[in-house]
Amino acid sequence: MYERRTTEPAPAPPPPLGTTAGQRQPSEVRIGDFVCLDGLYLRILDMRSAGTAGHRVLIFDGHSPWVMKESATTYRPVELL
Repeated sequence: MYERRTTEPAPAPPPPLGTTAGQRQPSEVRIGDFVCLDGLYLRILDMRSAGTAGHRVLIFDGHSPWVMKESATTYRPVELL
């Protein structure tokens, strides 16, 4: 038998526990937020400007840097009061 291949992307894994999702611009992202890349949630350890205010280079542990050029869904840890 053969397997039917689909062109649909694989569903994202469940978000990290204790986080809330939000659509954020590159200028709104913070160190400590999570971004889903390559099917993994990666925590932002550091970031750099990419020459303009609308771009950020996000730095992760164990993954190559990623240039955030447009708004994306990020997951921010819930802050307890």
